[in-house]
Amino acid sequence: MINNLVSIIIPTYNRAHLIGETLDSVLAQTYPNWECIVVDDGSTDDTAKLIANYISKDNRFRYHHRQDSRIKGANACRNYGFEVSKGEFIKWFDSDDIMHPDFLEKQVEVLEQDKELDFCVCQSLTFYENSCKIDYNRANRNPKGSLILSYLVKNHYFLTAAPLWRVAFLKGKDLFDEELSDSHESDFHFRMLMYLPKYVYLEDFLYSVRRGNQSITQNSQNKKSSLESRIIFFKKSRKLVISQNIEEKRVIIEYLTFRIAHSIYELCVFNSKFEILNYYKRDILDLILQKNINVLNRLKLFFGFVLLFLFGKGYSFLNDKMKIREVIIN
Repeated sequence: MINNLVSIIIPTYNRAHLIGETLDSVLAQTYPNWECIVVDDGSTDDTAKLIANYISKDNRFRYHHRQDSRIKGANACRNYGFEVSKGEFIKWFDSDDIMHPDFLEKQVEVLEQDKELDFCVCQSLTFYENSCKIDYNRANRNPKGSLILSYLVKNHYFLTAAPLWRVAFLKGKDLFDEELSDSHESDFHFRMLMYLPKYVYLEDFLYSVRRGNQSITQNSQNKKSSLESRIIFFKKSRKLVISQNIEEKRVIIEYLTFRIAHSIYELCVFNSKFEILNYYKRDILDLILQKNINVLNRLKLFFGFVLLFLFGKGYSFLNDKMKIREVIIN
């Protein structure tokens, strides 16, 4: 009988109207040996009362508050939940999504059958508020060529809740970047993949992602902070790739370079271009003058930013979609 403890870590903020359905799906798991750690990011609704009811019925639920010393946000809650967890396996989960009953059982079984695996990943469904529509989030489970390039470009992705992690792999590593308001999922998984872990990607669709409710990434008012976080992620990733000896290194650097450039362009569309360009002037110079991409692409960047500064144009030079097509075709 497999009996290793799974720590389910759920950050939440003002989700009293939704998190009950999520916690019910945890209770419905066919795998019984879990602890569910809910970390509150400062809710002002009835979240505390709701969680107290669950704890009174089942002591596998635990309720914590984000430490005041940490930056507000789900990432700080995720990291804190990991620090207080006791399980051998870690499952980060969102407070509005739904676990299918065999979610934990199937993933634990995989990790138990192969002790060398650092994690395993499953696929997910997407359902929508006030709609019967359901989408299958079909990722490329078996990347060809460079793992890192496939993750960035070729549809080999997984969402925050998809992996079940072995704690032994995560210990000692920087987990979620608490400074990021967006792209935290991509940033975390990218950095973990740079360690070249051993994992498998299951065919099973084992949980459902809710769309249609208010969230950080779906709120248009957070467009600026979202783009800024994206730039931080691309810059961190590019720096990490430059420092490593990995497969298809040059094309990955080119791809990340144009993603940074295009994200700066997008910021200029929604904000004062002079303010944005002045703020990112060192980054722009670094992109243009770097020796890690060819001269033609450096010229594209140069003319793109000149056109952006003078006329508010330059999209065709800085557009990352062009680079994505080149990478996929090649």
